[in-house]
Amino acid sequence: MYNTQTASMVKSSNHTQNDTTVNTVMKTNDYSQFKKIIGNRDVNRLHSKRLKSSIENCDLLFANPILVNDKFEIIDGQHRYEICVELKKPIYYIKCNDLSLKEIQILNANSKNWKSEDYINGYCDLNMPEYIWLRNFCSRHTLSAEIGAIISLGSSNNSECIKNGNFSAPNKMKAEEMASDLKNYFQYYAGAYRRRFVEAIVSLDKVKGFSHEKLIAKLKYQSTKLVDCTNSKSYVALLEEIYNYKERGAKLRFF
Repeated sequence: MYNTQTASMVKSSNHTQNDTTVNTVMKTNDYSQFKKIIGNRDVNRLHSKRLKSSIENCDLLFANPILVNDKFEIIDGQHRYEICVELKKPIYYIKCNDLSLKEIQILNANSKNWKSEDYINGYCDLNMPEYIWLRNFCSRHTLSAEIGAIISLGSSNNSECIKNGNFSAPNKMKAEEMASDLKNYFQYYAGAYRRRFVEAIVSLDKVKGFSHEKLIAKLKYQSTKLVDCTNSKSYVALLEEIYNYKERGAKLRFF
């Protein structure tokens, strides 16, 4: 983002908030002047661990300074700041006046995104039991991290808890049963591990009176009716039709 060329270009100082130097790489050991901006995302333990290892092995902090606004609130570089404090290293920073939370969100949105597998493996390296269970669960049933998370949480809204280290499967036995059910669906539908199909199956599992065994039995002679759909609602509608085929009396509704 900013090319500092060499460390010799860095200015050392004990700047206060009255300093008017802007867009110049500065260096200080006064950690107390920096603040966390309200609304910025929390420090991620996994990212901190990897970054700390990188900094310890190759200290190029001067080439990647943190960004602060005129109030010395950290706009970009919270993890670098925390690690510098922990390792008692100097802070390299650039003061950019008039930056706000909106600019932070833009910076975060443009940063490289990790895949779910990256977060899971990283948290497993931190010996977090729930993530170790999830990785083993996915391995046992040959599931992608994304599908394994949907099944084990019973919800497709899992990305944040996977990333922030708060993953915890509420019912592991139920997750194991659901993974087994998917294998049975796969016998009759090659797209059984598609995200939207799995989302549909997870939602059906919450319908009172629904039976996976009954739906799988119906698929034995109606498998050709089950085709790829672009969203989970379309899958639910299609599965409802298959489930209720030739049913006498009241039919089970999935919506």
